[in-house]
Order: sequence, then C-alpha cells, then structure tokens
Amino acid sequence: MKRSIVIALMFALAGSSGAAVPRPASPRATPVDAQADARTRAAYTWLVQTWGRQTIAGQQDLTWNDSVDMARRVFDDTGKYPALMGFDFMNTWQKGDGAHQVDEAIAWARRGGLVTFCWHWRDPSAPAGTQGNFYAREPDARKNTAFTIPMRDGRLDSSSPAGRQIDADIDRVAAELAKLQAAGVTVLWRPLHEASGSNGDGWFWWGRKRTDGVSNAEAYVQLYRHMFDRLVSRHGLHNLIWVWNGQDAGWYPGDDVVDITGYDVYDERDRKTYKSQIDTYRRMAAIGPATKPVAMTENSYIPDPDNMRRDGARWLWFLTWNDGRAPAGTSDKDNFWTGDYYNNAAHKTKVYRHPDVITLDELPAFLKAPQ
Repeated sequence: MKRSIVIALMFALAGSSGAAVPRPASPRATPVDAQADARTRAAYTWLVQTWGRQTIAGQQDLTWNDSVDMARRVFDDTGKYPALMGFDFMNTWQKGDGAHQVDEAIAWARRGGLVTFCWHWRDPSAPAGTQGNFYAREPDARKNTAFTIPMRDGRLDSSSPAGRQIDADIDRVAAELAKLQAAGVTVLWRPLHEASGSNGDGWFWWGRKRTDGVSNAEAYVQLYRHMFDRLVSRHGLHNLIWVWNGQDAGWYPGDDVVDITGYDVYDERDRKTYKSQIDTYRRMAAIGPATKPVAMTENSYIPDPDNMRRDGARWLWFLTWNDGRAPAGTSDKDNFWTGDYYNNAAHKTKVYRHPDVITLDELPAFLKAPQ
C-alpha cells in the first residue's frame, strides 16, 4: 500500500551512468525449496532463462477494492494484458473488500498469467474481528502499531505471546497459500517487503528500530527464516518461489532462502524520463554470494525498455503499483497506472508493445494453471 508519505521516504538511486552490465552467469535453475513441485520448478527454470533477455510486464491489483480490475485498466490503455499480477493478503481475514485475492489469483493463473503475493501484515496482536495496523512510524500515530518482533538471547522468541501470535498469523496465511497450491498455482512469494524502510529505519513493524540491543536487521532475518521454515517444512507448501525485498544488503536472510532479489523503486526524481534504474539494479545483483535474478518488485515510473537494454539493467519484471483512487482516467499521485501522473499514454503503449517486454499473450502455455 503506497501513500505520498511513503513515496517521499522511499529512495532509489537513479540514472544510467557507467558501462553496460553484461548478463551475469546464470543462477541455479532450481528453487531453494528442494521439494518444490514440478510446476514451480518449471516456472523457476523459465524465469532464470528469461532473466537478462526480456522483462515481464506486471501490475499490482487494487487490494482494497474488489470491483476494480487493474488488469483490464492496463488492457484498455495498451491493448495488452500484463503477464504478472500482484496480489496482497492484507485484508484476507477481513469482511468486505480485499477478501477475495486468492480467488482472483487462481482465476488469473487459469488465464495463463503469473501470480505474485505480498503481505501487508497487520498487527498480529490485534484482537479477533478488528483490523490491526502495519506501520511503525507514520506521522499520524493512529496508523501505527507498537508490535515488535520478539527476540530472546539473539533468537526469535517463538514461545512468547508475540511469537505465538506471529505463528498463528503465519498459519492463517499458510491456509491461503495452500488453496493456491491445491489449484496448481505457483506463487512468487514476497513476504516482509520493504523491511529496511529508508536508511535502515523500517516503516513497517517487521523493520522497526529496537531498544533491546538487537539490530532490527537481525530480528528481521530471524523472522524471515522462521517463516520460510514454517511454511515449507511445517505446512508443506512447495509452490512458492521466494522473493526477497528487504531493500538493503545488511538485511539479506541468506542464499538458501531466497530465489529472487527485488527492489521497490519509487524515484520521484525521474519525472517521466523513465530511467533504467541501473545503479539500484547493480546493487541488487551484487547481493549474496550466489547469483540471483533481480526484479523491480514495485514501481511508479516504468523504466523504458530501450534504456534497460542500453544500460544492461535487465529487470526480470516490473510491477506497477495500483490505483489508489477511482475512477480510471483520473490523473493523481495516488493513481500509479491510470492517468498520466507517472506514465503517459505513449510510454505505456511503447512498454507494453516493446519486443523486450513479455505480456500475458506471450507467456508459455505450460505456466497456465489447470482448470
């Protein structure tokens, strides 16, 4: 969920200075989950082969308004559908809008599209039937939660009340991911996103600065690894491709639990120059000893494919954020697709019809989920 205050805080190095970046040595073509199912292994192999050659067009769904079809809005403007749709578990346990993301994701996968999920994880301690917050440092204190990752003796304290609440929520999200697994849907799973916030001061509770002598980065790593183990080993979820989006190398949880590295790029200095964001791409490509594909896991301005090709910033995908305000066509800072505040009509059409960009109609048939 993006608001102007968040965008103002997010900072990505822009520009296309320096020599072109050659395609690095191919990463391993199997996911970090050794028991990943056949469909997920095939999807990951294809993603690895695609990285460095083409970029997958992606669009985030409007999580809190089920009546808005963001994929259709892309089609209406470009004549093409995105290949990848982004969904969110933010309101999965709430009544009303946003409770149907899994159903929408399954329907999209059955059309042949790729699916990614993030999770704006609401306060795990919020009483049942209430809607908890996920921010840690919004200027409007009413939007914040005091929930903090529980640590004891340098380890995640799973036996504490907060630890049990965390596990209860992970188990709830596991049940939703299991529905996707049963439907044959591979999920590009992007949990605990934007953890480091700006300059290591996380704006979500999973990146909150601490006062107990434990770094917020270490607490985050412990939580990420715990989630990996609980979802994969305890719940037997083998349809997940793990996308790390911590935004800072110091928060990297390890090559053994990350398939793809990502960065959310909200570069207010771009001003419709549609830079490749090569400096950020280089930083992400250098994280960890092992080579991992690099994705632009959220964005406002869409990088120009010609700039990406020139600079060697071969993002595996981009994922334009959703429209915060209806109706379609309204140009507003909170509307990331509709209107022309970020991407004008000519640029959208160029991107979606560029030979370097993969749209829904160009995905291989084997990625399509069974009916």
